[in-house]
Amino acid sequence: MHATVESEIKQISKARSRSGKKLFDYGWALLFSLPAFGFYAAIILIPLLVSVQLSLFEWDGMMPRMDFVGFSNYTALWSEPRFLASLYRTLVWWVMHVVFAVGGGLVTALLIAQIRVGQSLFRTLSFLPHVLSLSVVGIIWAQLYHPTIGFINIMLKKMGAGFLATTWLGDTTLALPSISIASSWQAYGFYMVIFLAGLQGIDPQLYEAAVVDGARPWQKFWYITLPSLRNTMTLVLSLAFIGSLKGFGTVWAMTGGGPSNSTELVAVYVWRDAFQSSEIGKASAAALTLGFAVIVLTVLFNQWRDRKGD
Repeated sequence: MHATVESEIKQISKARSRSGKKLFDYGWALLFSLPAFGFYAAIILIPLLVSVQLSLFEWDGMMPRMDFVGFSNYTALWSEPRFLASLYRTLVWWVMHVVFAVGGGLVTALLIAQIRVGQSLFRTLSFLPHVLSLSVVGIIWAQLYHPTIGFINIMLKKMGAGFLATTWLGDTTLALPSISIASSWQAYGFYMVIFLAGLQGIDPQLYEAAVVDGARPWQKFWYITLPSLRNTMTLVLSLAFIGSLKGFGTVWAMTGGGPSNSTELVAVYVWRDAFQSSEIGKASAAALTLGFAVIVLTVLFNQWRDRKGD
């Protein structure tokens, strides 16, 4: 009986010791995670909460008084044609970003994957534009698009296609696609690196079996490469959603939202409302609306992808 009691006491003591060790480990884990959480709170969480607060008030950014208006800023947005037009342009911008940047990154990755000698050189050269800031890219391409001294119009004239030379950034129809090409040139190298990583994870035996079965190159791409890149494509398209929010730098450097607001994306709309019209509340509401729309579209896309996978 006495031995049994001692055994139970030892077991309880060991359990308490293990419990104390776990609490000690959790304490250290919490301590080491505090700097990361503090950084996250300072950079993301606190600004987000402040934006939510500002969207519920009418404020010019200068006066100390802030008038609470509730959701009036949000309702005003959806009745304003200019905001709806900028939202539509942002959607068009994302589609063009997918076609030019994501498509260009995929094609470049497929070509580089076939290179056996000097692959790292071509990969580095393709990635170089991505290290440039969007503002710098905008300035470079604004010079390329210049109607009189721009490289594009000069080359068109030298090739006998001078009738195609135009004011690329002064045309309300061509301005947005022209800027999208410039922005995609800066971004495609980033997507190329991701696609290359996905291509390296495909089993080469799949292609060997396809060759034995007499599959053509486009059949190998359609039935092997694309299905194998499904998860990679989901990641890239999600990043493209987020990347579509970064059009401000290029647009502002090249056209400032013109001509006639034809390149005014939601990001440009937010900047103008906040710093030119001094409507901080409505600008915050517009920014949060766009962010919420991106989150919803990303979730819906992932759900659709999962259903297609099943």
